[in-house]
Amino acid sequence: MMMKKIQCLFILFFALALNAQDNYYVFQGDTYNEEAFQAKLKSIEEVYGAQGSWKYTKANFKVRHMRVRQDSIIQEVEVMLSQSNSAPLDINVGVNGLINKPLPDFQLQDLANGLKSKESYNDKITLINLWFTSCPPCIAEIPYLNDLKKQYEDRVNFVAITFEPKSKIDAFLTKKPFDFEHLVDGDSYLKQDLKTNTYPKLVFMDRNGTVRFVENAVMAQGRGPAAEVTEILKEHLDYLLADN
Repeated sequence: MMMKKIQCLFILFFALALNAQDNYYVFQGDTYNEEAFQAKLKSIEEVYGAQGSWKYTKANFKVRHMRVRQDSIIQEVEVMLSQSNSAPLDINVGVNGLINKPLPDFQLQDLANGLKSKESYNDKITLINLWFTSCPPCIAEIPYLNDLKKQYEDRVNFVAITFEPKSKIDAFLTKKPFDFEHLVDGDSYLKQDLKTNTYPKLVFMDRNGTVRFVENAVMAQGRGPAAEVTEILKEHLDYLLADN
């Protein structure tokens, strides 16, 4: 009984000590305290929200690395951005709720006027990008996604799904290369089956058609080498490729 009491007191002491430490966030080489980092997230929302007719813009973050130094917790973070005109943003709903569930089937047209379904991609790991052409964070990610495709070549299916028509995607691709396979006119699938109200999204599907990971937009802003920006995406792909 005395040992259990000592253990409980130690856990309580550790939790109190952890809570007493100051949080610092390292983002794109700059270090922020809690208040300054929340202000930075707010400024990102305002900057990107002003770039289009967005009703809702939400910046969130994911901790990539954390270290403790005396009375400080230092977290290296990625900032993720989602935008919507249709509903208040909650980046943890919609397609995120499909993790470890089968991806809903689809019949969507590609740019060669062929029809593709979920079964078309069951032979390999598949990375699906949900996007559209006037979405700033979608556009910011394209060079990094192109680089990712070059690294994995034919080991992974790289697919982009949009609600926009073929004509709009064809026109966009004449100005900016996006090397994924493109499926168009997916409005019903995105809204009803995937319940997507934020863009972009990156959906990782295993060989059995099950959603294993979902990532929101990585706030690259053209900064940093592609290897760093896409690190977490490569971690997901490598894990799924090794999972036989």
